[in-house]
Amino acid sequence: MKKSKYLILLLTLFVSLSLQAQEINSPYSRFGLGLLHGENVNTSLMGMGGIAIGVSDPTMVNPGNAASYAVFDSTTFIFDIGMSGNLTTLKTSLQSESSSYVTLSYIMFGFPITKWWKSSLGMLPYSKIGYDVKIFIPVDKFSNVINEIEGDGGLNQFFWGNAFKITENLRLGVDAAFIFGQGSRSSKVYFPDSLYIFGTKTINHTRGGDFIFDYGIQYDFNFGNTRKLTLGAIYSNNWKLNAKRDYLANSFTGGYGDVVESLQDTIAYTPEEKGTLNIPQRFGLGFTYQEKERWLIGADFEWQNWEEYTAFGISDSLDNAWRIAVGGQYSPKHTSISSLAKRMYYRLGIRYTNSYLSIFGKPINEYGISFGLTFPLKKSKTAIDLGIEYGRRGTTDNSLIQENFLNFSLGFSIHEHWFHKRKYQ
Repeated sequence: MKKSKYLILLLTLFVSLSLQAQEINSPYSRFGLGLLHGENVNTSLMGMGGIAIGVSDPTMVNPGNAASYAVFDSTTFIFDIGMSGNLTTLKTSLQSESSSYVTLSYIMFGFPITKWWKSSLGMLPYSKIGYDVKIFIPVDKFSNVINEIEGDGGLNQFFWGNAFKITENLRLGVDAAFIFGQGSRSSKVYFPDSLYIFGTKTINHTRGGDFIFDYGIQYDFNFGNTRKLTLGAIYSNNWKLNAKRDYLANSFTGGYGDVVESLQDTIAYTPEEKGTLNIPQRFGLGFTYQEKERWLIGADFEWQNWEEYTAFGISDSLDNAWRIAVGGQYSPKHTSISSLAKRMYYRLGIRYTNSYLSIFGKPINEYGISFGLTFPLKKSKTAIDLGIEYGRRGTTDNSLIQENFLNFSLGFSIHEHWFHKRKYQ
């Protein structure tokens, strides 16, 4: 047990230093808050299409529904850590390019307070920004014009969740999440065929942090001693995040090819402008039906009112978004001495997201097909989880960009009995 504690402390320090790294490459992260991280909250759930609202597993920290913490064992401490990676191919009707990244993505703890009150702490991404796009604009009888747009950053969330066992079958929960982070977006217009025409560059840097609250409920219907139907619901009302932003616009020469960029004059500058980011309300419904330690199937539906999103009082012309996911897992009938293949969990899931983006009249939607495995360690509840998802975002119609992506996640779930009372001294 001491070795596990030292490992947990080491991994915690490592993740806390690395969690900020979110090197994505998606032009669609330019809009709104960027790409949202709502569909895959941990490796195990990723393998089932991201279902979470009706999932209640005593071996898993599930921030997709805070009510799920109430099923933690009253003597067990849970530590979950995950690493994620991505391979993306950006494709237009004329060309394509690929990018990749790997980062440590989440760290979560689950532990009991009393027999009826369980708690959780953790950190995971909320949204991600990352893109670098050059738009070539031919102009008749004049030099070509290039518009280069770049962005990076995103929001993280540190949450403290509490769940309460109201009756044997009813659970209520709440997550208090501190959302924090920063994002930079820049746009540069220049004339590569002329040394005598000034280009224009604008930089918008936004940072902020504040609390939001997510609420959850779950109810179980038991069928005999082994089968169970769980219904779940989540809700988060409208929240305003305090934020600050700097805006700078200047003229320049050079900045392309081997020509050094040289600033010429400041056009506009706005330092430390205070405002708010309006995060709209959302709700979701989900269910799972399972035979304990054998199989589980479930589905989620989630909706969020992104038409009400504003940043510093300005609307971003977003659409309301919804997501549907279906998935499940299976483990062969086994004993503690069975082969690894019989003790493993095998997962499968699909999801479809109607995103909050619509460009040139084309909805920028996405889908994903996922697979997952759990490798349990003998004589222990500790396990290694693997999740893989293939999906597509966007379209090549109307000169837009289609993103084909492969996400993968590797998770470690450590379980220790830290709360046993000793019978003998």
